[in-house]
Amino acid sequence: MISAETDRIYLSATSDCLIEDLKLKRRIRIAKKGSRSTVVWNPWIEKAAKMGDFGENGFLGMVCVETANAAEDVVRILPGGEHRLQATFSVEPLP
Repeated sequence: MISAETDRIYLSATSDCLIEDLKLKRRIRIAKKGSRSTVVWNPWIEKAAKMGDFGENGFLGMVCVETANAAEDVVRILPGGEHRLQATFSVEPLP
């Protein structure tokens, strides 16, 4: 549950992330590859009011879950190198 401004990095996060949407009776699954960190974000009241695209109380119906390479999970790519980061989103019914 998110009940305040949230901006967190979860390290060693290699499992799928699950969002339980009780209102729509669904679970959103975010599977990933090439990442061991996840960022969860919601601007809450004050920051959302400064953002033109949220509308009134829009922050109450959203959560941003980002597949990332953040903090100690940062990836440095040398010239000519590459790194692949993949996120797959799926929706399934709640059990």
